[in-house]
Amino acid sequence: MRKIEMDLAYFNITEQLKTLPIDEVWRRYINNDLRRCGNRWITRCPWHGGPDGDRNPSLVIYTHSNRWHCFGCGQGGSTIDLAMKAFNIDFKEAVQIMAADFGIMIIGSTPEERAEARRKGLFAKAKRELEARFKVKEGEAYQRLASLYRAVDQTLAEIKTEEDLELFGGLYHIATPLEHVLEVLRTGTPAERFAVLGDKQVRRWCGWA
Repeated sequence: MRKIEMDLAYFNITEQLKTLPIDEVWRRYINNDLRRCGNRWITRCPWHGGPDGDRNPSLVIYTHSNRWHCFGCGQGGSTIDLAMKAFNIDFKEAVQIMAADFGIMIIGSTPEERAEARRKGLFAKAKRELEARFKVKEGEAYQRLASLYRAVDQTLAEIKTEEDLELFGGLYHIATPLEHVLEVLRTGTPAERFAVLGDKQVRRWCGWA
């Protein structure tokens, strides 16, 4: 009988978490700009779009149903799904973190378990904020490097004489590495993109050195 009561209490808690205002949960865990559009909020999806980001905001937060959906990558769901996606955690961890963050007691949990959930929540939020800052820096780098690549490519296309070649021929040695860096920023793994942005030459190209 005790287990049935515990299961029912856990179910009630998850249902309570799903009724938390979706925009409040978004602001707490994603910290992204929201734009009001009638009874909806519209924002850029933080999970797709590559280094350029989600240029045309494609994620919608529905206040009437308390759910979210991205029309760009198809992801969406409840407040709990949002926490799971934001921190890349499972359902149980999301419930524990959200309960600790929003002051909802989980029946049967110990003070140590609640403290651990809060610790995990703070760590996950800090990780998320660090990733968001990296994404901004990555987008800035991509724009600068793409602009530099276009300028180099245009200059090389305008080489007509031996004098032009003597003046600008060295740019051929820049074009190929630049193209490679842009490809890594578009399709590389997080580790590869992080390594590229730490490269001294890339930082000089971006004007950060």
